[in-house]
Amino acid sequence: MKDISSDEIKCRTKNLGADLCGIASVERFADAPSGFHPTDVVAGCKSVIVITARFPVSTLSASSQAAYTFVRNRMVDKVDSITFQVAAELESLGSCAVPVPSADPYDYWDDSRRHGQGIISLKHAAVRAGLGRMGKNTLLVNDELGNMLWLGAILIDKDIEPDPIADYQTCMPDCRICLDSCPAKALDGTTIEQGKCRGVSAKYTEGGGGVYACNLCRKVCPQHSGLKKDAMEG
Repeated sequence: MKDISSDEIKCRTKNLGADLCGIASVERFADAPSGFHPTDVVAGCKSVIVITARFPVSTLSASSQAAYTFVRNRMVDKVDSITFQVAAELESLGSCAVPVPSADPYDYWDDSRRHGQGIISLKHAAVRAGLGRMGKNTLLVNDELGNMLWLGAILIDKDIEPDPIADYQTCMPDCRICLDSCPAKALDGTTIEQGKCRGVSAKYTEGGGGVYACNLCRKVCPQHSGLKKDAMEG
């Protein structure tokens, strides 16, 4: 059984198209909800590998909902392809490695609230892997790449050197741009009411195609392309 290093994993994910890769030890998930802890999915999980791929920022300039939806869906395909490939390669080296879907299917769905939860929370995993901090819009914000990120993860039964957790500030304390811009008033600065969000963001065209009709919480954020100095100084 070959030992695999953090650097080797990061190099491989970037060769496949990831922009960032971070590692979190499973001990960092002590406060994960019951049923959504990494060890609830893979009993012997010891580390969580988290990757991000960046949305093309130009996507936000398009008035077309179809354009944003197309890019979003390709991001899902890209990230899932990377985690699938890396997990398969890690397994060939003797590890148990399970990729986490970057979008649906959900492990849990509450139809009354239109609230879904994946295998694990990828945003919280990314924070634990040192890839950024959570913004008031509940999106991961990285200091260099902003919030234009799509996330994926791999659960592995090996101890891999974890990355330090990011200690920079993402949102200015008095900033409310995303909260005040949300047409559904779904944000409170800490969480998001998925049912309210889906009511304005998940739409179908007259031809029956599904589109993501709202991305304002991502678009209006002053940090969507990376942290500005004044925000970091707070």
